[in-house]
Amino acid sequence: STDFKVPDFKVPDLKVPAMPSTDFKVPSFSMPAMPDLKLPDAPEMKPPPAADKAADDAAAKAAAVKAKAKEAEEAKAVKDAAAQRAAADKAKAAEEAKAAAAKQRAAREEELRAAAAASGDGASEEVQRILASAKAESEQVVADASAAGRQLTSAAKAEAGALTSEAASKASAIRSQAEGVASAARREASGAKSELSSLRSEIASLEQRGAATQAEYDKTFFLNFGKRGELKDEVKRLKDDAARATKKADKAAKAVDKTAGDLEKAEASAAKAGEQAAKIEADAAAKAAKVTAEAEKQAAALSKKAEGEAAKVLKSAESKAKAAAKAASSSGSVLPGAAVGGASKIVKP
Repeated sequence: STDFKVPDFKVPDLKVPAMPSTDFKVPSFSMPAMPDLKLPDAPEMKPPPAADKAADDAAAKAAAVKAKAKEAEEAKAVKDAAAQRAAADKAKAAEEAKAAAAKQRAAREEELRAAAAASGDGASEEVQRILASAKAESEQVVADASAAGRQLTSAAKAEAGALTSEAASKASAIRSQAEGVASAARREASGAKSELSSLRSEIASLEQRGAATQAEYDKTFFLNFGKRGELKDEVKRLKDDAARATKKADKAAKAVDKTAGDLEKAEASAAKAGEQAAKIEADAAAKAAKVTAEAEKQAAALSKKAEGEAAKVLKSAESKAKAAAKAASSSGSVLPGAAVGGASKIVKP
């Protein structure tokens, strides 16, 4: 038989041993939370309203005081100029009056001389003598009065000058003292404002540098411990510096308030001192003007009296000259006028 059966063959069950588990988990790791190192918001450093307002008010009042003082000086200058013009006009009028009186006397003398010449040589000589004597006497009277008047006015001007000089010295001392105090107050106020401005600038600079440093710190890799530490220290230092500068600024603002108040008081005191000085000068000027006016009045009275006395002397001389001419005519002297048909007349001034 060809029946052939393949014998049963079983492959043994070969099981591969299980491989160990390869699951690997990376242990969790997290950085500790870093502290927030940002600078706290610094208070906005605006100019303290009270300090700036006080300083502005003091400056405005100082300007007003100076303007008022300038106006007073200009008004005084105008008044002084007007007084000088009035004095010059008065002196000119007096000189013109004297010149007119002298001219009138000369005219009268000339008339007498002409009349004497017409009366004859003898009469002319006598009349010339009488007139020369009268002229010398009248001129001496006027000259004496003029000299006395000049002495009076000179003494009055000296007294007036002493009064105004003394007043000017007192006024200058008052102004100088007050201005010295005001100048010191201005320097103090200016220094306080300058210090406050400087501190504000310093604070602004510190804030800018702090913000820049903080920004750099925030951008630095967190594992860069060295640089982050340096930046952290710098931020803290800038914060401390800003705090100290802020305290100084607060103190400086108070100093601005105080110096502004002191300046206001000093300017007010200077204004009062200026008014006091101006009154001293005005009173002295008025007194000096009164002294000189009185002297000028007395000098004018002397001059007027002398002119009157001179006129009397000349009038007396005229009468004597006429009498002399008449006597010469009555004695039969040949008169120049007789040759043309009649005796000459003495022209009465």
